[in-house]
Amino acid sequence: MAIVKFIVSGSPLKIVLNYIMDKRKTDDLLISGVQCSPETALDEFNFVKRKFKKEDGRQYYHIVQSFSPEDDITPEIAHEIGVQLAEYFKGYQIVIATHVDKGHIHNHLVMNSVNYQTGKKFHQTREDMLRVKAYSNKLCREYGISQTEEKSDYNGMPQWKCDLRNLAYRVACRTATREEFIFQMEMHGYGVDWREGHKYITFTTPDGHKCRDSKLFAEQLLRQNLEAYYAMGGCESPMAKQYQEYVTNIDTKVGYTTGHGLFDLLTNALALLPPEQRQQPKYTPAECDKLTVMELEQAGILVKPRGMAQQTEDENNEQGFYL
Repeated sequence: MAIVKFIVSGSPLKIVLNYIMDKRKTDDLLISGVQCSPETALDEFNFVKRKFKKEDGRQYYHIVQSFSPEDDITPEIAHEIGVQLAEYFKGYQIVIATHVDKGHIHNHLVMNSVNYQTGKKFHQTREDMLRVKAYSNKLCREYGISQTEEKSDYNGMPQWKCDLRNLAYRVACRTATREEFIFQMEMHGYGVDWREGHKYITFTTPDGHKCRDSKLFAEQLLRQNLEAYYAMGGCESPMAKQYQEYVTNIDTKVGYTTGHGLFDLLTNALALLPPEQRQQPKYTPAECDKLTVMELEQAGILVKPRGMAQQTEDENNEQGFYL
């Protein structure tokens, strides 16, 4: 997953350029310039500023594009992606350096704040940042690399995230155990990272988008609530109807829900159950793998090869998700 960040720094341009081109962190083959030469970038940046009389104010923008250690990517490919990301900023001189001295490969892009063609200064808005991240994701997708989720709020969720949320909700409503939930999501082509010691559940869509449970804006899909729900028996629990029809209260001021309402409802009910009545998994993960396609289809589970899944029009139009 490539994470893109704009770094705010008060360091002089010369120091920043020297830092990103430090040979202890990179090498000559992993340093490039777009509309400039890395060796003379400082002079070239300053020439453009003097030409357009824009020598005051912000002198440069520093962007870092970091790749996940889990991505199978070489420094050369990472650098190639970084150069393509730099070319997104039309008319701006940019030095790109790929660092390999850390546990993860990452690109540094230092961009002149003044456009050499128009003389206009670059101004970054939230929308600009989202467009840059979307373009980085597009590049990652083309190179087969996992993508970072783009920031969104409840009123502005991209379609892939809406599809993920609706599917996860429907799967939760028809499964009795965590193992069944994970298995059915995988049968639709979605990865589910639900490991001990992790605060969140992380979903991966068939086309590579990653998303935490907290970014789906649905209390039914928060890790703590799903764990309480399945401890009670999931869809076979006496609390199944309350879980399915619970209305999430979105805090419009901060754009998310803490999930305490549903969590309190489930845990209070769970506390009333004797330990021996709390749900144990129906199947182990190994047993799930042995279930035949026929058995799954008889249970009403749509089976598709992982990575090839697409929701049908009826599934996309299905009603019943409560917020």
